Amino acid sequence: MERVSAKRDPASYLGVALAAVAWGSVGVMVRWSGLAGHEFQLVLLRSALATAFFGGVALATGKTSRLRLGGKPVLLLGSGLLLTIHWLVFFKAIDYLALGQAVFITYLAPVLVAALAPLVLRERLEGATLGALTLSLTGLFLMTTAARGQGGLRTGGVVFALLAAVTYALLLLILKKLREEVPALTVAFYQSLVNVVVLLPFTGFRAFPLERAGWLSILALGLLHSGAVGLLYINAVKRVKAQHVGVISYLEPMSAYLFGWLALGERLGWGDFLGGALILAGGLVVVLHRPQEILGPSPKA
Repeated sequence: MERVSAKRDPASYLGVALAAVAWGSVGVMVRWSGLAGHEFQLVLLRSALATAFFGGVALATGKTSRLRLGGKPVLLLGSGLLLTIHWLVFFKAIDYLALGQAVFITYLAPVLVAALAPLVLRERLEGATLGALTLSLTGLFLMTTAARGQGGLRTGGVVFALLAAVTYALLLLILKKLREEVPALTVAFYQSLVNVVVLLPFTGFRAFPLERAGWLSILALGLLHSGAVGLLYINAVKRVKAQHVGVISYLEPMSAYLFGWLALGERLGWGDFLGGALILAGGLVVVLHRPQEILGPSPKA
């Protein structure tokens, strides 16, 4: 089993953080695509482009052997199916709930990761992780409650958002397992390919309009967000504890608010800025605090 060293790898932590910040702009790209309300088509096009990107990287670098299933094929293909389910239930939650409500519930996933990592990955559960999670959840709560125009929570939407949180947490844990033996390029290629295979019969043959700006947004989603940034994330996450990845991932919703302000003119209030500061504080606690075991066994070599 992969051993996560107590010595931190700054480049890997930075890679995870950069990926989270970049993914915060996904909502802007979706808005600019002109396909809001056609999320399944968005996921299909994005995944198809990402699959082509990963295949192109394999050809350009002479690593076509990475396009073979290799070790853990069932877990690998299953992770692709789980990723498809995650996208579907997450977008469904957005249909039922205000965006802030859906994002807040979905980002309960790192709490699940922190709770499950000692059992599934044999990581130590650190006191700093619990404190950082508390800071981050409080910050995200402030940001979402500060959003204007939120209605009451609908039961159906809550169920979908909770499913999105569970699938997100399981994906992170599975990714850590896969990266013990499976190269990052293989994981990225097959997860995207499974998305395409699953969604194509349902959405691939429906007509939907796309103008030039829409295609540029789709290209950014597929080649940049899913392609280049996805590969960066999968490479970096191998050397970052799952608990830490969970907390650092809170940079994504924080950056989403900032991108909305910069690109879409959405106004930020005191709750947004205070919440963002708490999220950053949580990430810094994880990165800078010396590990201290409070529960669970040591990672096994």
